[in-house]
Amino acid sequence: MAGMTYNQVPVVEKEEKYDVSSGIRRSGPYVLDTTNLGLDSYIPSFTPIFADLTKKTAKIVRNVKVVSNVSTTDTVIKVAKGSLFVTGMFIGNGTKGGKVISVDITNGDYDSITVETTIGVAITSGTVLFEADAADGKNQKYVANSALYGRWQVVNGINIISLLRTAAEIEPSNLTIPFSANDKDALKGWFQFNE
Repeated sequence: MAGMTYNQVPVVEKEEKYDVSSGIRRSGPYVLDTTNLGLDSYIPSFTPIFADLTKKTAKIVRNVKVVSNVSTTDTVIKVAKGSLFVTGMFIGNGTKGGKVISVDITNGDYDSITVETTIGVAITSGTVLFEADAADGKNQKYVANSALYGRWQVVNGINIISLLRTAAEIEPSNLTIPFSANDKDALKGWFQFNE
């Protein structure tokens, strides 16, 4: 329309996350738990999801990819943009972990997650960490059994989403939110990752 100016920056997602011809959706809609998700925020397509297949509810599986080596004495972990972690959550790798006391998203290249005390183990760049159920970081809070079908904008009220139950030739480097080793084990036979 003449005279209108649009100042919103479009959200850019990498294409070819998986072979779309192999995707099979779960039947029926699912209600997304939007706890700790900002209103109008975007959830990228192919985000790992834990779905309760009986209640038809869905929770985001919060995983992050470390982008810079972390020493045993560091309390700040640099992770790929779009982590979805918030203060008060726990982060872990299956053997060690910590409580998140702050998340800084101001850097254009990465997010910084600060933990309450050192995790006590060196973490190499490229490692995938998960949201843990406790500060010890041993157990993943939610393990994926699905993936978000399409990008979703969080709305006020009930958020109804579609999920994938099967996909092949998934390109891990094109995913905004990675799948942890636990997720991949649980999805074996249903999701095939190119790695």
